[in-house]
Amino acid sequence: MAQRIEGQDFASAAMMRLVAMGLARQGISIPVPTSPTAHVSLGDKRAVLSAVLACHGPLAILSIADAACAMAPEPVVQALTNARDIPDLMERWHRLERFSHGRHRVEIEQLSPQRFRLTHRARDHGPPPSMAESLLVLGLLTILTEMTGSTDVTMKTDAGAVWRNEGKWHDAGTSQGVGSVVLTAASASRTVEVRGNNPETDLVSRLRGRLVADPVRRWTVASLAAEAGAAPRTLQRRLTEGLASFSRLVTDARIEVAATHLCKSNGPALAEIAFIAGFADQAHFARTFSRTVGTTPSSYRADFGQ
Repeated sequence: MAQRIEGQDFASAAMMRLVAMGLARQGISIPVPTSPTAHVSLGDKRAVLSAVLACHGPLAILSIADAACAMAPEPVVQALTNARDIPDLMERWHRLERFSHGRHRVEIEQLSPQRFRLTHRARDHGPPPSMAESLLVLGLLTILTEMTGSTDVTMKTDAGAVWRNEGKWHDAGTSQGVGSVVLTAASASRTVEVRGNNPETDLVSRLRGRLVADPVRRWTVASLAAEAGAAPRTLQRRLTEGLASFSRLVTDARIEVAATHLCKSNGPALAEIAFIAGFADQAHFARTFSRTVGTTPSSYRADFGQ
């Protein structure tokens, strides 16, 4: 398990770029803390968000999330927005939280097939998040829900006051903090076609491409076979004929994704790569990569990073 650094909270470079871009798009000139590592001082981060909230109000915090749609391609954002629906998005977000070792987490309660209560609260009985921190996280999850293709997305207080609907932010008028919000969305079904020149001989290679496109998904033999319209037994037979296995196919795809990012010397940090590539945690990533490739992720980046 990665060691938590006292006084610091893991904040991905992607999140800090989001904050900087979101403020710039609004014409708000407040310096955003940066770091050569994936850690940013918790105090500095809170100070920026608190200053924005105090000077510009909650809409300025919520509007930061809008920048997610305008950012250059971000691997972490892509991993999240590949989600099929809100529960899948939340599962991916929870996995990201485990990698970040943050002090706060988002809990989800399904109220109906299309309504969910999201609560941003402290982890392990620690200090609660500030109003600005909760607005940023819950606002970002709302925008990510829209980016997954969901329609009719709304974010309201428990009392029904509107934070977001019809693609616009509103001031719900609360000054007592943001304990939880109710997110409503109609999930848009996604159809991913798996094509190839020869449906018999290309099946395994094409499905590996599907795994590479979304390694964070909790794949099963049945769900992968369904992507190609094949029966699970057909996929198992094709894998056996190719002297492969489902678990090896998944591992190879995750290693391919990780290696691609490791070849970028200025690419994501190792913990982010572990999440992007779909591993359970950074230790699992390091063990699997070393066993498969024959060298550690750090050594691989040092040797091949450009």
